[in-house]
Amino acid sequence: MKTRKTLAMLATVSLGLTMSAFASQAATATTTPSPTSDALPAVGAEGGIGSLREEAAKAGLIIGSGSIKGMTSTADGRPSNYLAEPQFAEVLAEQFNSLSPENDLKWQFVEPQEGIFDFEGLDRLAAFGKANDMQVKGHGLISGCCNPDYLVSKVNDPVAFRAAMVNHFNTIMKRYKNKMDRWDVVTEALETMGGGLQHNDFYNALGPGYIADAFRIAHDADPKAKLFLNENLVESLPGKRQELYDLVSGLVADGVPINGVALQMHETLQGPPPGAITEMTNFFHGLRLEVSIAELDVHTYDPVSQAKIYGNIVTEALNAGIKEISVWGFTDKHLYTWLPGAKPCLFDENYNPKPAYFAVRDALRNYVEKTEPLKYPLGKLPKQPVSKPSNTSDLQL
Repeated sequence: MKTRKTLAMLATVSLGLTMSAFASQAATATTTPSPTSDALPAVGAEGGIGSLREEAAKAGLIIGSGSIKGMTSTADGRPSNYLAEPQFAEVLAEQFNSLSPENDLKWQFVEPQEGIFDFEGLDRLAAFGKANDMQVKGHGLISGCCNPDYLVSKVNDPVAFRAAMVNHFNTIMKRYKNKMDRWDVVTEALETMGGGLQHNDFYNALGPGYIADAFRIAHDADPKAKLFLNENLVESLPGKRQELYDLVSGLVADGVPINGVALQMHETLQGPPPGAITEMTNFFHGLRLEVSIAELDVHTYDPVSQAKIYGNIVTEALNAGIKEISVWGFTDKHLYTWLPGAKPCLFDENYNPKPAYFAVRDALRNYVEKTEPLKYPLGKLPKQPVSKPSNTSDLQL
């Protein structure tokens, strides 16, 4: 059995095992040198690069970045508090109108000891969102990893296990009521490559009904919050996509308070088949559910193909009616990849925009041109980007 420390180190992204799905593709990929950052305008350079946030505001869209770490702990194998770096904070606030945490909300990090919560990182993210007029999404209430030993020890006692879930959800969601407006309640319920529900700790304790139960507990904790099921690889695996359809349809038929489906969209070397995003969006909209892209990144060796994949995904998503798109981190300074040498983000390590950034910006602009501008645009840029303090005590919720 893996130690909890080992699981924490593997928790950087919620899909974890994706590399195994594409190992054969990675082995045959050709390496193309990246263009130098000097060839692209730097953030704040004369003439500017535009702003994803400004373009999204014109059409009332949410454009966000997930994988934002606020906690100072490095127990997850990641650097400390990203917001402590002024340039990170500045670009985040300039370019995005929404954010969500990396590992800060996963069980082991937010409740490391039973009944004892560590809200340092989440408080920092919530305060940053409020200060910069950004929405904040709660990501990771239930995930396949990062469950502490005290919770796992209750697997054979369903009553005690469920009581721990209720206390965990209530404590967190009530604290951030009106500060986090939507939540990924369950992340990666299905096996990575498809084949049914993952037999994770929650399944082992409560059976397949744990998913419906989790949504009901979350709804009771904050009846006004939007609740999402977050899943990976369904755009590329038709069999798993059908499993997701069946799972979500069953939840809706049973009256489970689910509001939407969050598609992770971690892409490796190639994008999803054309039309897959549209198919999924139409299906879930037919169930009167929202659809979001929650963790978009593109792991390639070629910045040109990377830009094309980003642009194609955003274009199809917007045309299909998706109103919320979040990338999984925005700078390669804090990248995570299962494809050695890949740099999956929109900005390089020095916060220079990559071709992928311009592809996303242009996809937003093209969409906005086809839609009637809002009379009162949402999510405007802050008037003057400011460096954000790194200490929790400096940030008031």
